Amino acid sequence: MRKKERIMLVGIGELGGIVLEYMAMIPGICDIITADVNQDWGFRKTNSAILGASYVGLYPHIEFHRIDLLNIEQMAEMLEAIDPTIIYNATTMQSWWVVNELPPDVGARLYKDRCGLGPWAAMHLALISKLMKAVKVSGIDTYVVNASFPDVTNPSLARVGLAPTTGIGNMDLSVPYIRKAAAELLNVPMSNVSIEMVAHHYHCYHWCRSGTGYDAPHYLRVYVGQEDVTAKLGDMRQFIAELPKRAMRPAGRHGQFVVAASSVKDIMAIFNDTGELTHAPGPQGLEGGYPVRLSRKGAEVAPPKGMTVEQARDIMLQAQQYDGVQEIKGNGDVVLTDEAYTNFKEMLNVDCRLITVEDSYQQAVELRRKFEEFAERNGVEIPK
Repeated sequence: MRKKERIMLVGIGELGGIVLEYMAMIPGICDIITADVNQDWGFRKTNSAILGASYVGLYPHIEFHRIDLLNIEQMAEMLEAIDPTIIYNATTMQSWWVVNELPPDVGARLYKDRCGLGPWAAMHLALISKLMKAVKVSGIDTYVVNASFPDVTNPSLARVGLAPTTGIGNMDLSVPYIRKAAAELLNVPMSNVSIEMVAHHYHCYHWCRSGTGYDAPHYLRVYVGQEDVTAKLGDMRQFIAELPKRAMRPAGRHGQFVVAASSVKDIMAIFNDTGELTHAPGPQGLEGGYPVRLSRKGAEVAPPKGMTVEQARDIMLQAQQYDGVQEIKGNGDVVLTDEAYTNFKEMLNVDCRLITVEDSYQQAVELRRKFEEFAERNGVEIPK
């Protein structure tokens, strides 16, 4: 029995920093522990949340700790001492939006179908894998909410007994797009619209930016109240094409507020034991995203009526190939599609078909070096 409830935010950069600011504004929030490798930034960002909250009459207890995820033993000792109820991971070796800094035609070649985010998986697996090892070494009983490409990193880690509880964002980010577009087309309040969906990061990335990507396997139903109104929306390919026209948000790093909101939703649903039905990627170590119930029981997959969890997962096993992942092996190895492997070899001079849990940090360092060289040749300075 832990003495005190705490939520620990690991990585308080752009995304984690917004999550922190949101959570500091929740009345009655428990103690928050912030953690980052950057001592100066972490101290400043923690103070920013405390100072901002004071303007609305809130005074949360927030305490900063410098961490080094490369030192697993030291991290495990800290986790044991803090004993957080929930850990939110927002660390990465390279944020997803960085590729968007390239000229559009170049970025499109790197992000084409069956390439996508998959070949970047080492960037996202490198640090969450070390955090999960530290959690295991510490022996604490905690929930881990992972923001680092959970469609792929969660199942990879699950194969080696290191699965986070659930992910955030990705397919969940398309939910308000769909609700807003459906509400406008059917002339009903957005609050009355709900959806039921099995979808992958790939779908959100393309549906919400360009209204394309409908052909990748998925499941989608739209409801107003208890009525299934999917048929009333007409041709669903055309409906998906409407999403960016009706709900486009700022792109790249400027769109992180919505991602942070998805994160806070998941963190607080588990913390408050609501059992609410929502959508999230990577629950129970599964590929892609599903309807889930979030509570102190964790993330319980709630597949659509008439569909089993296995059937939903089969859809995601097909869909992940559109994002450059051929399969995730029993030992956690992420196998890239032929297209992703060939594309990165030709464009970035990166010869890597397997991304592994054990080697992901070294693989990420090498990929980052090659990508910076590639970006420089294309006249772009990559943010540090």
